[in-house]
Amino acid sequence: MARSRSGAALLTLLAAGSVGCASGAEVEESTTTEQAGALSLSNNGLTVINGLGTSNGLSSNGLSSNGLATSNGLGTSNGLGTSNGLGTSNGLSSTGGLMTTVLGRTTVQYLVRCALAAGDSLVKQDQTGVSYTFAGQLGLAPGWKTGSCDSSCQQAMSACMLAHVNTTGVHIPLWLVSPNPAIGWGTDPQYPNREGTFFGNIFAPNSRSRLVDAFYCNGPGFSTDVVPGRLGATQAGAPYSDPYLTMSNPTGNCSPCSSSNPGGPSSCKADGVKFGSPITVWRGQTFQAETATLGNGPAVIACNPGVCSNDARVGYIGPHATVTFNGVFSSTTGARTLIVYYANGDSCLNDACQRYFDISVNGGAPQVFGFPVVKGGNWNVISGMPVVLSGFAAGATNTITFTGDTMHAAPDLDWIEVE
Repeated sequence: MARSRSGAALLTLLAAGSVGCASGAEVEESTTTEQAGALSLSNNGLTVINGLGTSNGLSSNGLSSNGLATSNGLGTSNGLGTSNGLGTSNGLSSTGGLMTTVLGRTTVQYLVRCALAAGDSLVKQDQTGVSYTFAGQLGLAPGWKTGSCDSSCQQAMSACMLAHVNTTGVHIPLWLVSPNPAIGWGTDPQYPNREGTFFGNIFAPNSRSRLVDAFYCNGPGFSTDVVPGRLGATQAGAPYSDPYLTMSNPTGNCSPCSSSNPGGPSSCKADGVKFGSPITVWRGQTFQAETATLGNGPAVIACNPGVCSNDARVGYIGPHATVTFNGVFSSTTGARTLIVYYANGDSCLNDACQRYFDISVNGGAPQVFGFPVVKGGNWNVISGMPVVLSGFAAGATNTITFTGDTMHAAPDLDWIEVE
């Protein structure tokens, strides 16, 4: 999908499953889509909420849990073939492999998201005849819907799949750039941290090493605003490895790659292969609750290792208690989407178990939001919920204050990110 400065539209897909467009158009996903995500398109790259965990088909179909590739690939023994179109029985089987399990269908969801363009979709059945609709978004391999996916296609798709991996399954906003014209170059001030670059071929083993190529290299912001499951954090079960991590390159940065744009590398070489469609991920500004200004009683709580960002969250946010984030940047004046990462482990799933925050921007009127149970009886599970807040001013002087609702209990707060 070529970028056009005059024709690009801003699309924001929220967890509710609807897509709002800056030009006023609205598109709704099929109710059979298994998981909603988020995508923002502009003339310079795009934002995608990730959540592809390594337990959803990558690790069980060709990539090992320690980052070292095995002798199989995503295109083997799982009902997925690259010689035929995804819409055919030999391209994506309905009777065996990925379409037959929930985790496998999550992998299909991301495959289709990466391959097909926004507005396109793929309908497939599982082994029981139930139909699922998977929505396209990025358009890296639109021809794979009806035809084959060659080596270049496999490299582009691999970079996209690897870029979406979050080993905790938590969804976070990402800004993607690539030499592939379907994505394009260009950064956005709302996403200031260059996390890293992803490349490889996870569909078939390398003919020389006989291993699947699944690689990343660290960007200069890989350890900035780190969140669970992403680069810079301690990852358990990550499917990729850094081929450039050596004594002479102790950070494993992307300097061995070729660069033609400040947004990221234009090609990267590893395992004897030059990969021409790497995808570089830029992360947004993240604010940790434990480093915010706490007032009237909140306390920092230690989390189980790897659960919370920085292994800590803020709890005991009672009535009139406040958690204030300062120095929040907004590229525009008005409303913005804020992703709130929180814990609510109450032991029921009805509306009565929602916990509430009053959230104000720059001292404005409180905006009230309810946060549902994440996992009943377990306060060590974090989830993100998008909320739309008004009152932002352009610049880096915004404040966001979370206050305990005087009528309801509040969830624990882990971190926030302004989308």
